[in-house]
Amino acid sequence: MQLLDKLYSKKYLLPLLGTVLALYIFSLWGRIPDIDDAWLGEYAYWLEKFGYVRSELFRGLTGQETLFVVHHKLLTLHGALFIKFFGFSLYSLKSVSLVYLLVFIRLFYSYTCKWKNIFNLEDFLFSLIILFTFTQAFKYSFLFRPEIMVMCIGFAGFILLEKYLEKEDSKYWLIFSSGLIFGLTVFTHLNSLVFIASTGVLLLWNKKYTGFIVFGIGAILTSSFYFYDFRGIDSFYLWSNQFFKSTAIDSLKDTPFWLKPIVNLLVEHMRYFHNIEIIVFSVFMMITVITGFRILYKKQANLVRFAILMALFTGIITMHKSRQYILPFFPYLLIIITITFKEIKENQIIGFSIFKNIEPKMFRGIMIFLFLVFFFVSTFFNVDLALKKFTPADNQALTLKYAGSDISKMNIVAPETFIFNEIEIYNRIQSDLFYTEMAKSDPSFSGEEFFQKASGYDISLIMVTTYRANLLGIENSQIGEKHGDYQVVDKNDEMIVFKRYSNSSESEVRN
Repeated sequence: MQLLDKLYSKKYLLPLLGTVLALYIFSLWGRIPDIDDAWLGEYAYWLEKFGYVRSELFRGLTGQETLFVVHHKLLTLHGALFIKFFGFSLYSLKSVSLVYLLVFIRLFYSYTCKWKNIFNLEDFLFSLIILFTFTQAFKYSFLFRPEIMVMCIGFAGFILLEKYLEKEDSKYWLIFSSGLIFGLTVFTHLNSLVFIASTGVLLLWNKKYTGFIVFGIGAILTSSFYFYDFRGIDSFYLWSNQFFKSTAIDSLKDTPFWLKPIVNLLVEHMRYFHNIEIIVFSVFMMITVITGFRILYKKQANLVRFAILMALFTGIITMHKSRQYILPFFPYLLIIITITFKEIKENQIIGFSIFKNIEPKMFRGIMIFLFLVFFFVSTFFNVDLALKKFTPADNQALTLKYAGSDISKMNIVAPETFIFNEIEIYNRIQSDLFYTEMAKSDPSFSGEEFFQKASGYDISLIMVTTYRANLLGIENSQIGEKHGDYQVVDKNDEMIVFKRYSNSSESEVRN
């Protein structure tokens, strides 16, 4: 029995999966907050409290403190629902993605092992190992962001799409339902237009012209839910202002509009080769996909086409090269990778199509090596994340140390994750991220001008991380030093703390 046959068996796969799952479960306890947990979680907090979305963390940016209409709508609604039932906390928000991960796994099992019968038990175990080892899935499946939700909903839409394409009698309710479901992904995240574009091209590729129209009707219906919180034409003007003037949405602001898709696609490699964490997956994935492409295309043509189209349109449409944007089309890569290893094990694939002089034994050894490199390097990063623990008591200790007792009317600047669970303690918490984001386009938000801006927002206490202090040009501040209305009261390796000692300075941005 060859090495791959031994490794690709329940005897080895079950304990390996058990180890991976044990690490994942351990990581859930006390998982540290991410920027997005706070950034997006605050929207859900205000929606649950007031019935509409706003932001104090970004007070002063495009009127977000009054009303914000550019957010991940379905995710925000889920967050507000979880807050209503479980209270506001970091972990109630993170649990939204965890629930959708569990739904996805159940759906993935039914599709691969029951409905399509393309996986046996060993294949499914192997796919779960890859899923829970992939650093982006490990991280974002317990983080308040929309990618796991989009991945789950989008996979449900693909199942109906594939059923429609495989039926000779063209059941239009299938493609209409697929359109409805894919429209929900747009309601969740505007980047999900990738699903709509990919499906439209795939339908035309299969010469399903009527289905293309029916799909479009369904997709438009549920995509329009995105505008549920608009209140007339003024909301569209507000959306346009908040979308196009955001410092965080468009990474190609200086590129002419008609050139953006081309430039975006040309630099798409940055998504896959950003750092060693993603490189090990990208190399493993790409070599595996290329190796199995020919035989997979014969057996699973529409799935392979859809995966290619998703990757292509992700490169064209999404304005950032964030690694988590791989997740919406990750299920299709996962199926392709697993089937390829299955075919290698069954001797249906015995070598690389390009390097034909490599012996089958060496070929198998290379594929095992690529998997092991992916597994161990990814696990290193997953262990690092799992070992970092957080408790809201950390933030409470900072409040007790620096803010004193009379804080109900106090406005402060702090890291955005300080809202866990201090958001109801202060009058306002403005994120230090707001100032660094604004400094990207307006240098007056940095240096000594930063303190004038803070005073203008009636800030009494500033707790800024050393990383962002460096971005703002105030990292050299020493204890006792005065900057405008503020004095440095503490400094350590992680944070610089300033307190206002004078209330005399006001500015036009005071609210």
